[in-house]
Amino acid sequence: MVQPLSTSARRPKGESVKLCMAALAISCSSLATAQAAPCGNYPAAAARAIKPRVEALRLIEREGADRLIGLDTRPWPYLIGQARRAADSIGEARALLDEDGLERCPDAVPHVRRVCATAALALAGALEEQVAGTASKISKQIYAQAMAICESFMGLPPLRTAWRTFD
Repeated sequence: MVQPLSTSARRPKGESVKLCMAALAISCSSLATAQAAPCGNYPAAAARAIKPRVEALRLIEREGADRLIGLDTRPWPYLIGQARRAADSIGEARALLDEDGLERCPDAVPHVRRVCATAALALAGALEEQVAGTASKISKQIYAQAMAICESFMGLPPLRTAWRTFD
């Protein structure tokens, strides 16, 4: 049977309040640290997570450039579909929602997934224009700029393909 503490073994009320406040302060500071941690390392963590998908997108770009000069026989709709799938896998809805939470960070944090998913969609758009015979300089330019930013996040050198020239 448990014996109640005697009054001499109990802590004074003021000391219990101080201990409670100290515990609360420690838990709040660790919570703030946990929330601030993704802010600083997010770009590198996101880059590691999506780099294989970005490399797959670069492969689609190369195949599309080869298709333009007759070296690749993959049909345009296939390449367009692959670019759209790459955009979907890079820009997963839940990951983009998490990325939107970076607005709470004290310093600006790049939205790596959003930029790379935009690049993938821009490639799909440029491929669609090519199929329709309405390929425009602006669609290539949008793709080239978004993809160059994406590649810089990944630490990859930019490709030189027909999709990035504006002639």
